[in-house]
Amino acid sequence: MRKLLLIALLATFLPFFAQAQQYQYANESLPCLNKEFTIVAHIIRDSLGLIYHSETDIEDAVTAMNTYFKPICTSFNVCEFQYHNNFQYIELSGSDDPKWLEMQTKYHEDNRINVYFVKSAGGSDAGFADFEGIINMDSLGIVVETPGAIIHQMGHFFGLYHTAKGGDELVDGSNCATSGDFICDTPADPGEHTMIEDCIFTGTMKDANGQYYTPDVGNVMSRYDSDCTCGFTAGQLRKMAEVYLASDPKMW
Repeated sequence: MRKLLLIALLATFLPFFAQAQQYQYANESLPCLNKEFTIVAHIIRDSLGLIYHSETDIEDAVTAMNTYFKPICTSFNVCEFQYHNNFQYIELSGSDDPKWLEMQTKYHEDNRINVYFVKSAGGSDAGFADFEGIINMDSLGIVVETPGAIIHQMGHFFGLYHTAKGGDELVDGSNCATSGDFICDTPADPGEHTMIEDCIFTGTMKDANGQYYTPDVGNVMSRYDSDCTCGFTAGQLRKMAEVYLASDPKMW
């Protein structure tokens, strides 16, 4: 009887373990930046002077983000809220929108992470970020539609790709250094973002070797349901720290 119960429990919970990365860093030799980065939050008002994001929501999102970056001794703090009445910037079509360059020219604060909170940023990621923007002292930034999206976009800002980048990584990880997101402790991801139910990947896609994909739907840099987000892997954390440490001169 006890044996049957154990089999039933395994059948119930194994799928959960198969789908989620275990974010354990105690035995990892991760770099420690010992750094607090300062954020300038630019809040764009609409034509009626209304805003779409409160200071409290933004601060709560930054507090949550600090837990994800803690393993590399990194935190963020909002040093200033700036409100802008240029309602033409409330909706952007994406990172190639000419208005994005205008916003940076007008509002950018040097030696700070500039995050712009708008109604719409275009695309499906609730925002966008300049890739490896952390190495640039006098331009670049992040745009988000919802405060919670700042965590995903900060990953791009520190040099991380989507886990499904390219879509050609093999499940066995044999080409992980040259395919996908180029980080080997993130499982191969086919990028089928709608194939998810209760934070479990339900797709039946196979890679070039005929192996089924089991992506980590809880990874910050995946594009699955944000409610499933668990964290970064050690490899991703190491990559972000290395991008900053290799920059010269340092942004902060």
